[in-house]
Amino acid sequence: MSVAPVRLTYILSLCLALIGGMALAAPGDVGTPAADFNLQVFGGGTQSLSQNSGKVVMLFVIGYG
Repeated sequence: MSVAPVRLTYILSLCLALIGGMALAAPGDVGTPAADFNLQVFGGGTQSLSQNSGKVVMLFVIGYG
């Protein structure tokens, strides 16, 4: 048996596994868009995630007991 067909089969199988894994991305996975939400801001009013479309957003959450 030649090594080339075995190597080609291995490479094709690896590529298909990687492509299949990308298709199974679930919400919350890296690279998937976040769901829109609204938050109350200090001083009154609300802020939604969609208002910052195209910008880098850092969300800092503090939980109290």
